[in-house]
Amino acid sequence: MKNYVKYIIPLLLLLAFVIDGQLSTLFINLTPGIITVSSHFLLIMALYSVLYIPTFYNVVIFTIIGFLYDIYYLNIIGIFVTLFPLAVYLIDYFYQSLRFKRVTNHIILLVVIFVVEFGAFLSARLFEVSNLSMFIFVVYSLVPTLVFNSLLLLMLQPVLEKFFYITNKT
Repeated sequence: MKNYVKYIIPLLLLLAFVIDGQLSTLFINLTPGIITVSSHFLLIMALYSVLYIPTFYNVVIFTIIGFLYDIYYLNIIGIFVTLFPLAVYLIDYFYQSLRFKRVTNHIILLVVIFVVEFGAFLSARLFEVSNLSMFIFVVYSLVPTLVFNSLLLLMLQPVLEKFFYITNKT
């Protein structure tokens, strides 16, 4: 891997942060009724950044991005400042015992998105920001989000592998 990619990754993560908001808004407007789809392109990029950037540096980057996410989307500081570094630690923990393959990437992404979405839901319920029921959250938000991000990873994985110079034979 080229050395300049290590310096470009934080800029790509900020770009992924912006793309996340745009994709989420687009698909919320396109989906019928109360179905909400959240894009997690940032977490897809985290799957690759964990491999090339030290964990401490990744945690700092994702804490800053979580702070920006909280300010921009929630106006409550603390939910994603906590959840994004936790997601990075989870990804790093899984990669310590699992090999980097397309199938394991997919499973890790699903677990991490579940943890982030469910953690955000529980935090919103705890701080009384939302009174959404668990059933409505799972059926109309969590499941569509997991399906959308699974498809997004399937489409983007070859491009990201080529960008990060990863050659896996799966």
